[in-house]
Amino acid sequence: MKFKKNAAAAIVSAIILSAVMLTSCSGKYSKSDKLVEEGVKLFKDADYSAALTSLTEADVLELKSVKEETLYYYLGECYFKTGDYEKSLDCHKKAVAVKPDIFKSYVTIGVCYRKLGNEKEALKAYSDALLYDPENSESVGLYVSLGSIYISNNKPFTAIDYLEKASEMYPEQATAHAYLAIAYTMAFEYEKADEELALAEKYGYENMDVIRERINQVKNR
Repeated sequence: MKFKKNAAAAIVSAIILSAVMLTSCSGKYSKSDKLVEEGVKLFKDADYSAALTSLTEADVLELKSVKEETLYYYLGECYFKTGDYEKSLDCHKKAVAVKPDIFKSYVTIGVCYRKLGNEKEALKAYSDALLYDPENSESVGLYVSLGSIYISNNKPFTAIDYLEKASEMYPEQATAHAYLAIAYTMAFEYEKADEELALAEKYGYENMDVIRERINQVKNR
């Protein structure tokens, strides 16, 4: 009889302990966490509109297991994918305000600024990205973008520095060679420009006619 009472007491204790554990776990996971996780999954499935709906319903103040910068990052990416560059910019700025070393947020900030016609701020965002992570796998494209901006700002030597860095990291980067051809032409280094133009064509740059036209325009100034 005593054994039965002890066994019953043990069962009750186990039930109570399980209930406490469930309560504790549920206290670490909120509805907003679930919405963010759903939004991230939808984003990765390229369903950006649905992802945006889920993410905008999440309340940043109610997040428990999901980090605040994660919500802002994916919101920013969804807005970018749907063409709302101003909202994307705002979200990514919030993301880096919370966690200043998010490389991809700085990249998107830079792209948004370029889309909105502000190359000065784009330049700053790209530079910030490289400050935090100069050897990221996406840095090659970033160096090319910086080179393009400096070409537009008539600073060929600075452009060459960035574009050469890109071609060192990824020698088959056709766009880097194409822009180097323009930058070397601007710097009156025509032999190097011809070499880079040949490399751009070798590695399959698609708009060779456009690059040749830009080079001719530089030479005829």
